[in-house]
Amino acid sequence: MTGLELSSLNGAFVAILDGREMGLVTAIERAQAETRDCAYLTWLDHCSGSDLYTVVDHVAVIGVYGSLVPNLPFHGSDYITGYNCIRIAVSAALRDADVSAIALDISSPGGIVSGCFELCEFLREVREEKPVMAIVRDLAASAAYAIASTAHVIAAPETGAVGSIGVFRLHGDFSKMFEDVGINLSQIYSGARKVDGSPYMPLSDDARAKWQGVVDEYRELFAKHVSAGRDVSVADILSTEAELYDGPSNLNRAREIGLIDQIMSPDQAFAALVKSIQT
Repeated sequence: MTGLELSSLNGAFVAILDGREMGLVTAIERAQAETRDCAYLTWLDHCSGSDLYTVVDHVAVIGVYGSLVPNLPFHGSDYITGYNCIRIAVSAALRDADVSAIALDISSPGGIVSGCFELCEFLREVREEKPVMAIVRDLAASAAYAIASTAHVIAAPETGAVGSIGVFRLHGDFSKMFEDVGINLSQIYSGARKVDGSPYMPLSDDARAKWQGVVDEYRELFAKHVSAGRDVSVADILSTEAELYDGPSNLNRAREIGLIDQIMSPDQAFAALVKSIQT
């Protein structure tokens, strides 16, 4: 994890619900401040993979909560989850003879692009071995929806929200702020593109065009991964224009498109999964 200041995230590619970017910054800051005496966290260096999930009626329940980031040294937080922890938990659940199915318990606005699609590839392979259901507690947006799309079945409550299949990259220009307080910054660099996206200068037209191209490529890749998981065409996914489907009417639209399968409460969804493995 890099430094705490906002500039450390300047230019990061993220697949997160629009308007939640500052929540991502806050989540990373809190993660860096965590201490080992937090009873609700499971630290990876002091546990086995099976400690990262709970088994209920032969179903491994794996949390996908808060902002999603590539790597964390712990699991179990409500505000941040590492892709590495999800992979470790799912891998352990596959080996667990007491686990007949996997439930991804999702409440997340999304997160960092890096590591997300690699995890999706892994999860799609997993469902060939054991049934997987994505149970949306309230929100599965952007990167969290990418993870949900790898399951056999996605269930969301009528007050939930899913989708936001898109990517953005954030640039903050603090040059005017420094100018207003009388601070002059000099950037000494080698390589014409070295300071593209620097937070201490306006974003150049060339840098903007390059970033836009990469964001478009990532959105296309995102759509391809969702298509692979949901059997919906890439064109249909792109036509959503990264819309977030929230509320009963919009969730019905999401179901018609093929983004979800069931509209039901988390309790109902879990009960249906348990019933499916008992018959």
